Amino acid sequence: MYQYHQQRPTPHYLFDVAQGKMWDQRAVNIFGFNTLVGTSFETLWNDGAAYVFPSSAVAMDLVSTSTSDTMDVLVSGLDASYNEISETVTLTGTVAVTTSASFLRINSAIILGGQNAGDISISNGGTTYAFIGTNLGTTQACIYTVPAGYSLYIFRIDFNSATTNPNKYLTVRNKLATHTGRVLHVAEATFSTSQVSYDRQVPFKIAEKTDFEFQAKSSSGDNEVAVFVECVLIKN
Repeated sequence: MYQYHQQRPTPHYLFDVAQGKMWDQRAVNIFGFNTLVGTSFETLWNDGAAYVFPSSAVAMDLVSTSTSDTMDVLVSGLDASYNEISETVTLTGTVAVTTSASFLRINSAIILGGQNAGDISISNGGTTYAFIGTNLGTTQACIYTVPAGYSLYIFRIDFNSATTNPNKYLTVRNKLATHTGRVLHVAEATFSTSQVSYDRQVPFKIAEKTDFEFQAKSSSGDNEVAVFVECVLIKN
């Protein structure tokens, strides 16, 4: 998969990908955080509960809970054909602004200046599809849909939690849903330590047009759970 080239001064494949030196490949770092993981599976994202994907491509409304938020926000996702699209929207505080583009999926959103004083929601019809918490500046959601013509390869997965009680444990799983409607729950595992890491010797491949997310649940009570996923997106 990797060949040394004089224009790529390091023999470290993943470092070259992160530097953008591989024309058909790029790094994808996914971060998810959920402060209230209960006893039923829910998505690891900072708006909580189970994530619901749009059923069709729709325009998105962006709004903040603070009148001070008037910065640009870059929304990145996929169109109705699962092709990559992005749009920069200028917030107007607590008054919603609607995107010109229609998004079938939102893979990330990030502010392009300053620091957001309020919570920024990206939604349609009352359903939130992306969320930027106060002062965070970017989405914290382990949610990603592979664009058409690409495959996603997962190299490392890292879970963190404050749950260290030996009589209490967390269960995590990878949910995959293809564009044809097939749903798979894979890599289910439990842990009761503050951190668990999976460094894959052979990367896990996720095919094009597949929705990917990590979910978690607790054996009792509410828990904070975070996940970090290191991937490479490669053009087929």
